[in-house]
Amino acid sequence: MADAIARSAGFREASLRSEVGRAYAVIGLILVLLVPLALLGLSSAVEVRLKLVGAAAALLLLCLQVGVIEFARWSARRGRVVPMWFGVCTTTVECLVPTGAILTHILMGTMPPFAALSSPPSLAYVLLLALATLRLRPGLCLLGGVVGAAGYGGLVAYVIWGLGISRPTTGVPLAGYVMPALLILAGGAGAAWVAREIRRHVEAALGEAETRRKMDRIEHDLAIARSIQRALLPRTAPEVQGYEIAGWNRPADETGGDYFDWQRLSDGRWIITLADVSGHGIGPALVTAACRAYVRASSSHHPDLASLATHVNRLLADDLPDGRFVTMAGVLVEPGDGPLALLSAGHGPIALYVRATGEVQDILPQGMPLAVASDTCFEPAASLPLGPGDVLALITDGFVEWSRFDASGRREQFGLTRLRESLRRHAHLAAGPMIAAVAADVADFAGDEAQQDDLTMVVVRRTD
Repeated sequence: MADAIARSAGFREASLRSEVGRAYAVIGLILVLLVPLALLGLSSAVEVRLKLVGAAAALLLLCLQVGVIEFARWSARRGRVVPMWFGVCTTTVECLVPTGAILTHILMGTMPPFAALSSPPSLAYVLLLALATLRLRPGLCLLGGVVGAAGYGGLVAYVIWGLGISRPTTGVPLAGYVMPALLILAGGAGAAWVAREIRRHVEAALGEAETRRKMDRIEHDLAIARSIQRALLPRTAPEVQGYEIAGWNRPADETGGDYFDWQRLSDGRWIITLADVSGHGIGPALVTAACRAYVRASSSHHPDLASLATHVNRLLADDLPDGRFVTMAGVLVEPGDGPLALLSAGHGPIALYVRATGEVQDILPQGMPLAVASDTCFEPAASLPLGPGDVLALITDGFVEWSRFDASGRREQFGLTRLRESLRRHAHLAAGPMIAAVAADVADFAGDEAQQDDLTMVVVRRTD
């Protein structure tokens, strides 16, 4: 993941901005250091030499930073990062500038050799190493420490052996001039560690932003998928003589694996279907769309439920991967007072409320779920007469399986018994309000527990 982030456009842009910012910081540092240099007079040859040395070092660093800025902008326009060789060259030159300034002081005699070793240019090593962390490349920081330490150590060696001055005149022991070289080297190592940590934080921030961007895109796509799936559900209830029909669906996720539908056939009958695809989410949602399309496209050629279910089963078995299946219930409604035709392909629960007795009966499945075996042939649909006030309810198992923790801390489902009681209690209501009342019962039972599966119900009520 870190390697992918490091190669990403976001990290490239961040590293280039950091490189340019570092260059501007060095320029600002140079301008600040030029202030005391400008205050020096020109009354002596020493002051003139000091100004010349300082101005030359500042000009070299300024030109180098301008080059870094322009090269970084050139790289940004071409979608590239600043190459390592460029960083190695600029880091080496930057860390040699203080060495050159100190050496110039020694050669020009503007100050005693050991005094030159502790002059202001020696502080530039630390400042340049600190700013090198903004390059987000630990190797360059370590290189800067090595180059700076080697340069300063070489100056000490030159003064002691090259000039033959073995005793400092500043009062500082000789070992005190070896320590700065070690500190510069340690500073490079410390800067490398800081650069590595900064890089990690940048990569983590970019990774989080990329994840958030992907999640936003997924959520956007899911919202579109949900709106499309909702649009596939019937918008209005069918008007069928002698019956009152309503349907309702609420997925557990953005998209669901349940659907219901109704379609008027050419002979005036209505076919009502409710299906539950195994699982829930975007995958089952695609299956529900295919299942709905197959039923609608095939119903005119297969007007009876058995042949329709057999044909749709073959289509789904050819399309779905192993392990996916669909339970479906189909009802054929003929206007008037004739019986309904009902076929359940592995689907339950299906409940029938009989007003004359006040009982709720369970209707068992008549065949296997769809897509389990492509050669499944379904038996003719069952004939189901409904008396005035009787209610047929097609329900998905999300109602039954919604659970909560009981007083003993165990999971307790809403269950079939509570579902039958809820249907019996609200059977006097119209079809739509009856569904809403049953859904409210299961929601009240679950309390704060999140919905665990898709909820879908279709009610066919025989009017008086």
